[in-house]
Amino acid sequence: MGDIIFVVVGELQLIVIAGRSTRRCWQRYIYRLETRGVNNFNRFGMESFVETIKVLDGQFCNLEAHERRARRTVEAIWGKSLAWEVGKMIIPVEMCSGLVKCRVVYDWVVREVSFQPYAMRQIKSLRLVDGDKVDYRYKSTDRSMFIRLMEQRGECDDVLIVRDGWVTDTSFTNVVFEDVVGGLYTPDTYLLEGTRRQSLLDVGKIQACPIRVEDIGHFQRVLLVNAMIGLEDEISVPVVNIMK
Repeated sequence: MGDIIFVVVGELQLIVIAGRSTRRCWQRYIYRLETRGVNNFNRFGMESFVETIKVLDGQFCNLEAHERRARRTVEAIWGKSLAWEVGKMIIPVEMCSGLVKCRVVYDWVVREVSFQPYAMRQIKSLRLVDGDKVDYRYKSTDRSMFIRLMEQRGECDDVLIVRDGWVTDTSFTNVVFEDVVGGLYTPDTYLLEGTRRQSLLDVGKIQACPIRVEDIGHFQRVLLVNAMIGLEDEISVPVVNIMK
């Protein structure tokens, strides 16, 4: 039998038996328990992650990209292969018309799949906030860091997060800046590698480049994009409405 590790984090108690082949995986897991807290741990004691997938008129959009990201996440965190039979996902009949959000929650297996109609938020202003301590390279269900940042937005609709002077993302989207001649640029200092952002890069519709806070004035507006929101949806904020 392997080593016995007893971990207590908040109200969560775990006893882990780790052999040599799995010790490194559990050490990474325990480190994340101790440093991230238990806000995003499910009833199985596992850290939870999520994929938000657009469903339009009964069809999944960009599903393969979501599957790839989820599998990369599980491999990075657990050193395992994600148990997700994508081909067996069924959209409920009542969700087969209009715009719908599919939410897939997983650890190293899929724990929950849900569907709900989606209404786009209208964002007209952004507040620049300091997010130097934000680490969201994996799409976790724990959004407490964004909730804290949103408390700083004042009268603005959302926040534009800055790390070490570099522009990153809003609380729920990647961003694309448009210049006066229509050029589209996304910061290469993003927090989350969004599936929509990556697909736009892949087809050459946008370019990635470093964008500092002082560069914002060189553009005319910023467009918000995520799995549910595309460039064509025109959810945008004039740069004059980005507040310090």
